[in-house]
Amino acid sequence: MEENNSWLKKAIAQGFMMLAALNLKGRPASADLTAVAELWLGILSGRSWQPEQDEIRIQAAFRDIAASSSEWPNPADLIKHLPPPEIRMVPRLEKKHRPTEYGKAQAAKLKQTLSLLESSPCMNRDWIHGPRHRSVDECKRINAERQKRNK
Repeated sequence: MEENNSWLKKAIAQGFMMLAALNLKGRPASADLTAVAELWLGILSGRSWQPEQDEIRIQAAFRDIAASSSEWPNPADLIKHLPPPEIRMVPRLEKKHRPTEYGKAQAAKLKQTLSLLESSPCMNRDWIHGPRHRSVDECKRINAERQKRNK
């Protein structure tokens, strides 16, 4: 158990040194700091930790406590100040894809097909909605034709 939590013991010791230097209210006596650290280690060892990630989080929590607290903390205070664990994304592929001759030919064929579709009426959308704007003269002409039909 002690070998598995050596990183935790080190992180608690470093945090205690920082907090002891601040001389916060309720600080244990110098002779009692080792016993208090062992008690913290026993309490915090009951949690599930990931050493490579949580050591940094514990150090950050101690720094946050040191910056914001005026009294000596408890293990529960440390847990409250723990930043959320870092979510690591899947690493990107180191080698970039190099297209083959067949892939280049297929891409060219697809581009040609798409260029034909751009000129088709369904992609143009003018055939559905008509032109977006009419000139003043066009509106006058359409209005005059409607008036002739209605007479």
